[in-house]
Amino acid sequence: MTESDPRYAVAGLTVFFILWIAGFAVYSSVRNKVRAVTVGPRRATPWQRVLLILAIALDGYLIARAWRPTLDQMVLAQSSPAPNLGIGLMLVGGGLMIATHLHMGASWRIGVPQQGGDIDSLVTTGPHRYSRNPIYLGILILIAGAAWAVPGPLTIGALVITFVGLQSIIAEEEAYLVRQFGSEYAAYKERVRRWI
Repeated sequence: MTESDPRYAVAGLTVFFILWIAGFAVYSSVRNKVRAVTVGPRRATPWQRVLLILAIALDGYLIARAWRPTLDQMVLAQSSPAPNLGIGLMLVGGGLMIATHLHMGASWRIGVPQQGGDIDSLVTTGPHRYSRNPIYLGILILIAGAAWAVPGPLTIGALVITFVGLQSIIAEEEAYLVRQFGSEYAAYKERVRRWI
């Protein structure tokens, strides 16, 4: 394996997961006749905006560095002692995210519905038996993989900032789920931890 192979693997996985999320949002909106993306630029919370900008910067870097290795020097990235472990973590995190998307089906959304409740059933099976937020857990594992494959201030900072930002977003989603499902969600929250 040459030194550039992990760069292309990280870039390829990044592109694949971006296309998956965008494609699944379109598919879910059309197939399930719902608004899968409920967050617009005007209604986004400050943390949603921060995480979107961070995702664009991190994804752009992870993709571009395959063809511009000098970017690593610019962001003070170091060589990974085991880049394949990082790539493996990216696969695990992305796989968890995809499995959860597929399991949630019509209940999946990006953001909290603003017009009351258009989600009529609480998903507590599949990956949700082990984590109340398996998609976010998958995203964190994916970013941790990127940080392992390309250690440096940008990737490690992205992991920390994403974790903090997701805590705020989860709190907003939990408030919605309490309003929407009441005691059913409260009982689920007692049984299953926020992360794992």
